[in-house]
Amino acid sequence: MTNALSVLLDVDTGGDDALALLLAMASPALDVRGITCVAGNCALEQVVTNTLTILDALEAPPVPVAAGMDRPILEPGLPAPPLHGGDGMGDLRLPAPRRSRVHIHAVEFLRRTLADSAEPMTLICLAPLSNIAMLLRMYPRIGDKIERIYVMGGTFAAPGNTTPAAEFNVRYDPEAAAIVLHSGLPVTLYPLDPFMQVRFTKEEAEAMAGAKGAGARIAGGIALHYCRFFGMDFSLIGDAGTVATVIDPEGANWVRRPVHVDLSSGTSRGATVFDRRVMTDGFAREGEWTDVDVVTRVDAPRYRKLMAAALGAVEALAD
Repeated sequence: MTNALSVLLDVDTGGDDALALLLAMASPALDVRGITCVAGNCALEQVVTNTLTILDALEAPPVPVAAGMDRPILEPGLPAPPLHGGDGMGDLRLPAPRRSRVHIHAVEFLRRTLADSAEPMTLICLAPLSNIAMLLRMYPRIGDKIERIYVMGGTFAAPGNTTPAAEFNVRYDPEAAAIVLHSGLPVTLYPLDPFMQVRFTKEEAEAMAGAKGAGARIAGGIALHYCRFFGMDFSLIGDAGTVATVIDPEGANWVRRPVHVDLSSGTSRGATVFDRRVMTDGFAREGEWTDVDVVTRVDAPRYRKLMAAALGAVEALAD
């Protein structure tokens, strides 16, 4: 694609990742070179099936999909969150996929794709970071072929969603998150703070679910599932906000702050701790700290319209 940003997506599809995939595949600003799957929102096999299902429903070009880590680096993993439904995508009962995954491990697929690229590529990571951490540990020089890593994960000032302190993607594999965030590579973190800001109303979701385009119908169906599950009159676009930030970075406000991933065995395990102090001279920090760019707020109306426009459903928006 001319002038499109070459990206690799790492997902644990899940409804929120499905929304992100819908946006990424629909946007002319992105050239998706491959999608890697990891356990998280669902078991790995379900993640792969859901990812292939979305691509089939969109009649997408033959984007390679690779299966990767089926558990965290050290822990056995967390139970699949019930909010995504029995199949992880709101139980929409989409047809079984016809396409297949590639028959190499996701870590090796990432290595080969990055190594073969003439220019450094951008990674959009919407899941536990097990695949990416293993890539960086096994092939440390591959970092030279990574332009930037966008990570949906952690919290900045918001509370956690899996524990009082920790967000799901980081808490699922804290060691992997620490490896990636402390790698020294350019990282933009999209934490729960902006994640909670961009939403569609139930009425807008209903309008999208009745639209002609497959992407809009799937997005509307997933949003309606979340409305029902939480008993709310709105649904978040979730991980799709991370993709929107890659497509339209001017819609995001961010700060650069030192971050530390809590790897303790206590109640704060998996927390992303940021040093938000104005004055730090003369005060020591314990543990490993690395500066990352943190998205703190986004232009929600702008990203709502970006998402709806990509899905051909602008008329579904109330404003």
